Amino acid sequence: MKVRSKLADVEFAFGAIERKGNTLVISSHPSQAMKSKVYIKPDDVLSFLGQLFRSPSALLFVIGFPVFYFRARGERGAGKKSRR
Repeated sequence: MKVRSKLADVEFAFGAIERKGNTLVISSHPSQAMKSKVYIKPDDVLSFLGQLFRSPSALLFVIGFPVFYFRARGERGAGKKSRR
């Protein structure tokens, strides 16, 4: 996953996921140089879901996810074959 901001562009790989009280904590993968954590509160989830259901593009992405996933996998596989 890529996170882009004015401060930095970060490649975030998921590591451990745990719950602390009412907060979900997602840590970056141990192999990443820049260690980071994402803290998600219940209000954040409700806000995200509200935005998701108001966005036709986001809903289309969720509905079409299997197609997008396998298409991206195919492109990665084709890239590996062409390097041989």
